[in-house]
Amino acid sequence: MLSTEQTVLLEQIHLEDITFQVTTEAAIGTLATSIAWLGVMHPPVLLPVESGYQVVCGFRRIAACKSIGLSRITAKLLSPGTDNLSCVQLAIADNLLQRPLNLIETSRALVLLSGVYPDPDDLRKTAVLLGLPDNFSAIHKLQQLSGLAPEIQEGVLSNVLSMAMALELGLMEKSSGIRLSKLFGYLKLGLNKQREILTTIQEIAFREHLPVNDVLNATELQQIMLHEKWDRSQKTVHIRQYLRCRRYPSISAFESDFGAKVQSLDLESGLALIPPRDFEGTTFSFHLNFNNLGELQHRLSRLTEASSSPILSEILDGCRISTR
Repeated sequence: MLSTEQTVLLEQIHLEDITFQVTTEAAIGTLATSIAWLGVMHPPVLLPVESGYQVVCGFRRIAACKSIGLSRITAKLLSPGTDNLSCVQLAIADNLLQRPLNLIETSRALVLLSGVYPDPDDLRKTAVLLGLPDNFSAIHKLQQLSGLAPEIQEGVLSNVLSMAMALELGLMEKSSGIRLSKLFGYLKLGLNKQREILTTIQEIAFREHLPVNDVLNATELQQIMLHEKWDRSQKTVHIRQYLRCRRYPSISAFESDFGAKVQSLDLESGLALIPPRDFEGTTFSFHLNFNNLGELQHRLSRLTEASSSPILSEILDGCRISTR
């Protein structure tokens, strides 16, 4: 594994071979400016192969040199035939020395290690030595990330998707998972709303015997997403309402009927009729607000009037029917 420094032609380096690539950073503008001004401070590490050189460390440094028109670079050359384990350790260590690894980089590092340490216990022990997670469950989950669609990985890198959500999207049909990751990113949804929308869409698909993509292609959803006057927050509200109505059509119908009848009761501000949660029950409540004794007496008087209204009887009877 002994290495020597040597100047090599950039055209001899197989930059397309990303076997040992750990970094997810693609931007090279700042790095290229630095190299143009100061040169390459830390030579990349290369492994001589039959037709040139394989990159072990320094993908971005090499790309930056190419971008500013250089034809040569000074690199550290490993001994020909250096084993995979040594190359993997160098690749991981080189990145860890520069900065903490993000989730995708950690995944790539663990996948590289698993190629030379197929035994889970050996993998865990080596991960500890390299500063990587050593929990069996965490290692298993992290390894899966680098195999997800690039669009889902980008969601993780941009902090739109948690690891748990990314893995769940990865279990879906590929195009559906990608579309949902883009939807969550566009709407800038938190984990709870992501989970709610994902679950509701999956339940609709199951209930209606449809692929998830067909649910996502619904005209109503597309119209909401394309609405020019709604911002992301408004679109989120309308999407959640649409999905809930489609998932629970009976409840939605009761809600609509309930709203119309309550409006007919003509309850003034400060007095509200609250139905059972999801209309699953027969217990209603009145919410009453007041600022002084006079308002309280007035609200109670209005409540007494409402209690004798036939409309209120219709509301209560309708709920009893719905729960039978």
